[in-house]
Amino acid sequence: MKSLGGVVLPDETQWIDQHEWSPVSQEVATTLGGNTVFFSQGLTGGQPITLEIEDGITWLGQETVKAIQGMAAQPGASFSLIWNDDVFSVQFRHHNRPAVSFQPLWPNHDLFTGTIKLIRV
Repeated sequence: MKSLGGVVLPDETQWIDQHEWSPVSQEVATTLGGNTVFFSQGLTGGQPITLEIEDGITWLGQETVKAIQGMAAQPGASFSLIWNDDVFSVQFRHHNRPAVSFQPLWPNHDLFTGTIKLIRV
């Protein structure tokens, strides 16, 4: 099962950047003496989660879209993302606009495709 903040997502929803993140941050600097210095730190959050609802695979109904847009309109709010057997605490990625983007299948239609941008907190 897949859900966001209690809103059930279609099983066919795709997490398109699931394997593009590392839990390590690293900075590299060169000293005046010419030596390379590495600074590394483990990360406890910050993993981007981009969910894709793709045309021809699955769609969202208008009520689901409105519920997700309502969640995204709450500044700083955290939500539970259930992804099969895993549960994550997430916020909408407003620093990477737009945090949510939906397009109707046809003009004035009530089925939508789109993207939901989240970040683990």
